[in-house]
Amino acid sequence: MHKVTLEVKGEVQMVKLSEKLREGGIAHKLWVEQPENTPTCIATKPYPKAEVAAFFKKLKLCK
Repeated sequence: MHKVTLEVKGEVQMVKLSEKLREGGIAHKLWVEQPENTPTCIATKPYPKAEVAAFFKKLKLCK
């Protein structure tokens, strides 16, 4: 298994990705910083790449 950090363009894209993951049955956690109430990160449980690649294919590696 590999850990990968991908980049989104902002909060809206992160929340939409979280919704798509939920609809697709992918177990994940959307971290929201408090007290700012700002989404900062999404983490998925370990999955084979083939199962989750479609959800992340438009995202680029974070530099």
